[in-house]
Amino acid sequence: MVYNRRRIIKKKLKPCSADFMIDNNKGSSSAVVFGEMICQKLKVSAVEAVCNQTAVDLAGELRCNVPAFNGNRLNLEKHVLKDLAEKEDFNKFMTYIRDPREQVEEFIRKKVKKYMFEENKNKAPQILQKNSDDIQRFIRQTLFEATEKIKTEKGDINMWVKEFSISLRCKLKLTMNTISCQNFRDINNLDFLRVEIEKGLQIISKEMKSLSLTEVMNNRQKPDEILIDQLCNCCWERCPFCAAVCINTIKDHSPDKHSVPFHRPSGVNGWHKRASMELNNDFCTTSVASDKIFYPSPESEKSIPYKLYQTAGGKYASWSIIADGSMLPYWKWFVCRFQKEIEDYYKEKCKGWGEILPEWRKYTKEEALRSLDEMQSVGPPCALLHAQLSALS
Repeated sequence: MVYNRRRIIKKKLKPCSADFMIDNNKGSSSAVVFGEMICQKLKVSAVEAVCNQTAVDLAGELRCNVPAFNGNRLNLEKHVLKDLAEKEDFNKFMTYIRDPREQVEEFIRKKVKKYMFEENKNKAPQILQKNSDDIQRFIRQTLFEATEKIKTEKGDINMWVKEFSISLRCKLKLTMNTISCQNFRDINNLDFLRVEIEKGLQIISKEMKSLSLTEVMNNRQKPDEILIDQLCNCCWERCPFCAAVCINTIKDHSPDKHSVPFHRPSGVNGWHKRASMELNNDFCTTSVASDKIFYPSPESEKSIPYKLYQTAGGKYASWSIIADGSMLPYWKWFVCRFQKEIEDYYKEKCKGWGEILPEWRKYTKEEALRSLDEMQSVGPPCALLHAQLSALS
């Protein structure tokens, strides 16, 4: 009788145990698949987050450590002009005169690459590795905390996904919309799911060690683009006479007039005496103090006295040119050094009205470069620059 009773009990329990095993295995299989899907999304988001943060950090490093970037707009222009003079490339000069922003952006990009890959080739990888370690640590901590919270609340997989994705949002752009929890409702062991995701994170960690600075430069957010956005988001209006760029740091600063501390000979912008081939090599600051006249456009029939240049309206009215006679030696050197190239470019001559004064030819390139130091600037401290960049991180 005892034997038969045991058989009856065993017979009753066996199907129930089998069902439990099937459900448990099914839940585990679902957790493995679901964990893989989560890790695929985490990998993409983690790489992007690391590259973005590295770009922001490098931009901060550059603004503090590269003299061209750690001052104001005038300071940047000074370094661009120094770079142009050192290279003595006339075509680059003309790009700067005709399209200054293009030349400045090229200057910034080259400076960034040189800093990252030549001057500080060990520093940038260290920043990249630190950010990689930080983001992985953040993901693991968030995974643990989200799992513990939902376990305490006796929640399901839907609650876990919501908690995990919301907690990651402050550092990762992780979209879980494409994952349907409907197919994974049988997952009831969140610890098992966490372990499976941690296994995937180990693989991601190994792959992220091979991240290179090239990937940072190819990312959506790049250190050079961050600097361009910060340093070039300003006024780019050019003087109607000499093409000097307004130094106002605000794009639309109306009703304030455009202005520059140093103008150039207007001949570098192609101004010449009407009905002649004589370039005008007067500086704007000298012209507006003279009794000379100009024609606002090639089609103009009426001349305007330089002293009353603002009465010409339009672009002339929006500028304030101080008649202080200031003449930066840099531009005197430029006109002498590239006289032939300027004449060929504009099909005009430096003679008659545009005759180059003998004393201009005495300036050396070294003296021209030193004269740029008159373009003094005081930049904000590094702490403030990092604070400005923190909004991007």
